[in-house]
Amino acid sequence: MAWTKWHFPKTAVQLETEEIDMQTYGGSPTRGFRSQSPLRSISTSYGTFIREESNSLVFSDFGFPAVQPQGIEMRLRARRVARIQDKTIQLWNGSRTISENLQNLSAEDEQIYGGENNRWGIPLAESIPVSSENFGVVVDLQPHVEYPCADLVFIRSVAMRLYLEE
Repeated sequence: MAWTKWHFPKTAVQLETEEIDMQTYGGSPTRGFRSQSPLRSISTSYGTFIREESNSLVFSDFGFPAVQPQGIEMRLRARRVARIQDKTIQLWNGSRTISENLQNLSAEDEQIYGGENNRWGIPLAESIPVSSENFGVVVDLQPHVEYPCADLVFIRSVAMRLYLEE
């Protein structure tokens, strides 16, 4: 068994349009995204939250060959100040999510999702379309689910690699 090298997406698009827009910075169309305004959760006097979240981003076209991985790792580099947390981290097939949500509410600025024998909940008997230009990952970050906060979201980069039989 061996890992492939890290692959970076060739495409990144916003999945939604009704939440806070994400825009690129730094000149790359697939690296360096920031929210146009802060994500925020504000506590009300009734003990509920008013939430403003960012649009989901779909990173795709990683350029993998037609193989079936034993495991998949995705590395997310983000700036998580003011209690910014994961909302959705799921594999994408071009029209919908196809895996378990690997969100980690205590994720660090650099977080690895998946692993050697982790196919994100997709059974070994089921094919994963890793060579498709439409295959990718949905990344959606949110304000803290329990504490009020507000800050811009920065996604620095997304990379993926596969664990293969030799």
